[in-house]
Amino acid sequence: MQHQPAWTHGLSQPTLLPAGEDWDAVRVPADVGLRAVRDLEARGVPVGPVLHDQSSHRTYFLTPPGTAHEWAQEGTRALGIGTWVVLAPPDWDGLLQWITDPSSGPVHTAADDLAAALATASEEAEH
Repeated sequence: MQHQPAWTHGLSQPTLLPAGEDWDAVRVPADVGLRAVRDLEARGVPVGPVLHDQSSHRTYFLTPPGTAHEWAQEGTRALGIGTWVVLAPPDWDGLLQWITDPSSGPVHTAADDLAAALATASEEAEH
């Protein structure tokens, strides 16, 4: 088990946190995001923290800082410097649910791996 990321320390409820320093985030529709997580796991690719916002039906993949600067995948939105994301504590039980917990795996999902999984998941959603 890896150590808990610094941004989770002292987090006791969902909190608006700035993207671009410890992580960037890629926001996608929840159905596509959930398929992408299954695809990554099936291929044995390390999956970083993934948050499911049940109220907005979106998922957020935490990616390495700087990802947003280069990201250009249709149907997604990359959030980096100058943007904010509401993140929940690791064990939160509410409308924000961690699909992959930030305290029990890699700190990020690699952008190239995520892009490939999202492309596959988007194709599946269209069929």
